[in-house]
Amino acid sequence: MIESTLLIWLFVVPAAAALAEYGLGKKFPAAAGTVAVLGSTATFGLAIAMVLRVSDGTRLIAIGHQLLADALAGFVALIISFVGWVTTVFAYPYLRRQVAEGKIAVERLPVFFAWSMVFISTMTAATVNNNLIMMYVLVEATTLASAVLVSYYWKPESLEAGYKYLLLCSVGITIGLLGCVVIYSASVPLVGGHNAMLISEIAKVAGQLPPMAVLMAGVLVIIGFGSKAGLVPFHAWLPDTYSQAPTPVTALLSGVASKVAIYAVARIVTVFYPGHSALGMFSIIIGAVSMLIGIVIAYQQTDLKRMLAYSSVSQMGYIILGFGIGSYLGFYGAIYHLLNHGLSKAMLFLCCGALLYSFGTTDMRELGKRKHSRLMAICFFIGALAIGGMPPLNGFWSKFAIYVAAGQNHMWWPLGICLFTSLLTLAVLIRAGAMIFLQHDHEDPVHEPAVALPAMAMTGSLGARLAPGASIPARHSGHSGEAAAGRRCPMVMTAVIALMTLLVVVTGLNLDFVNHLIDLSVRALLGQMAGG
Repeated sequence: MIESTLLIWLFVVPAAAALAEYGLGKKFPAAAGTVAVLGSTATFGLAIAMVLRVSDGTRLIAIGHQLLADALAGFVALIISFVGWVTTVFAYPYLRRQVAEGKIAVERLPVFFAWSMVFISTMTAATVNNNLIMMYVLVEATTLASAVLVSYYWKPESLEAGYKYLLLCSVGITIGLLGCVVIYSASVPLVGGHNAMLISEIAKVAGQLPPMAVLMAGVLVIIGFGSKAGLVPFHAWLPDTYSQAPTPVTALLSGVASKVAIYAVARIVTVFYPGHSALGMFSIIIGAVSMLIGIVIAYQQTDLKRMLAYSSVSQMGYIILGFGIGSYLGFYGAIYHLLNHGLSKAMLFLCCGALLYSFGTTDMRELGKRKHSRLMAICFFIGALAIGGMPPLNGFWSKFAIYVAAGQNHMWWPLGICLFTSLLTLAVLIRAGAMIFLQHDHEDPVHEPAVALPAMAMTGSLGARLAPGASIPARHSGHSGEAAAGRRCPMVMTAVIALMTLLVVVTGLNLDFVNHLIDLSVRALLGQMAGG
């Protein structure tokens, strides 16, 4: 183990950016978001540096083992910081358009960007945390920070969604806290004092803890943190929250916030898998139920945001099921799917944001009456095929690993549900894409966005000017000119979506570095299970 301050800077930098953003934003509200973009970029750079440090199997520690980072922590932190960066860049022009339309006051911009940086800070802190009780505190902190963002528009619907999100997730996480307290109490006689709070120390004596205490605590942790991940039947908050939150926040919630909760479950519960197969089976059952019910309800939705929200419930089922299998391939598929779903679903929600920006609605029936750019259609269908597990995109490889892991362990009924759910997922998402992009009753040509894939490089230039949204002439589709009118997305928003689409394709190419990092992450979990 090597002492490193990288672990501290990883969450201190976005927290400092939040303070600076709020302070400067009060004086210069029109410039709000600039510090947040810089802070999220710096956080992403720190995550890359940490991944490079742990890519040879090294483990980093700080503050007397209270913080610990191995390959798994670095991998999850990299996903969080990247999605946090791109959503912050996307939010910059997105919210300014809403200011121009009078939907929000310009003075509200610093509030959004400050709290989004707090949200990112709490998530990155959770990835490097090694303290059992602090894991609860940090996951709850992500709920508090994001609840402000969910209610950002301050409308009755968004306030209701924020209240429901805060209430249900807080109650659920409290159940997880009870499980953590049981584990702590059982560990004190074996490791003593404050060491009983360190997950790395608990792993060394996991096999010596009372079996009933372990079983009860494990179930409580899975239920508690699983409610934050949106697993069935603890998902009641999720569709309203995802549909009412600003789209960049929805991309963060679905892309990475739910993964933090799953990461907490993997960190805490998997150490007890040897000798406690019932915990793994409980995870498999919840995962199978979530993936099937989530996608069945998604089929019934006509609102794009709500459909993608229920699809996220289904995809979380794959991840918890992979962890529940408990084998090398099960862990590999689950960790790989953390990456794949984080990229694909965040990108799909940003596509949804672009459609909302252009046409003012997320109703798929209404969107089907409008003309859309080919680039947006291509990006959406690539994301849909990836989520559905279509080769050779990234979602196929992670799901295939889970299929093989289930088959190797003779878990035929979970395997059958996984395969059936994948087919339903493809049908639901392709149907949604067809409803939106493949209608043929239009007369006017569509205006293509003035950006192609090479323009993705612009997202890395902090000094680039944001292109203003240009008005698109009204379509003759039976609607009034105002209702049918659309506007072209700014270059930066389109470039962010294109960049993420490219990454969805690239991560399906089985790159050696990605495979190596996932392999190290799996070995970190297996080593933890073995008492390391």
